[in-house]
Amino acid sequence: MKTVKLIGLLLIISILVSCEKKSTDKENTYVFLKSYCAKVTVGGVVGITEKCFNPGDTVTGKQVINGAVTIRIAGHSDLNDLPANPNSFQEFLDVPSENLKLTDN
Repeated sequence: MKTVKLIGLLLIISILVSCEKKSTDKENTYVFLKSYCAKVTVGGVVGITEKCFNPGDTVTGKQVINGAVTIRIAGHSDLNDLPANPNSFQEFLDVPSENLKLTDN
């Protein structure tokens, strides 16, 4: 009876370990190969400005299927959890993948 309980306990533990959440949205580090500029929102519609990157600048992002990489240009804030307002800002930017190179990090 002890062995049956032990086997059952080991089976439950192995199932729980195998159910570990796998993150498919891993952010990678990219480096810019050439200059790139885009318009971004920094405070509602009124706060549109140009954001530029130079060759060698490093960013984190996720590869997108359609030939672009979504990079993070700002940290997340509780202001962005609310509906769009004059205090919200753009956190991500889609950059054509030919402007970026995946680093080894």
